[in-house]
Amino acid sequence: MAIQKITKENFNEFIQSEEPVMVDFFATWCESCKYMTPILEKVEASDAPGRIGMLDVDEYRDLAVEHGVKSIPTMMIFQKGEVKDTKVGRITRDEVVGLFSK
Repeated sequence: MAIQKITKENFNEFIQSEEPVMVDFFATWCESCKYMTPILEKVEASDAPGRIGMLDVDEYRDLAVEHGVKSIPTMMIFQKGEVKDTKVGRITRDEVVGLFSK
């Protein structure tokens, strides 16, 4: 399954999932975000216990502000609309997978 593009229109539906889902708040110009993208793609393709979506903070600034994103990349795990965990900055593949199990 491919990483889903998150927009204002599908954000609420995505985070209301019964299973844990990750939203990666990113920007196309962000070097650390570029570093994380292939890691997230590999996790999504192989061992993610939930879906991963990416939200461009330049396109959807209001959603980033609403969720307290002050630095990118910020990865938030949601389940049933609630934030379960958050990590900011570069993290390893194992750390990405571990976020889903908290």
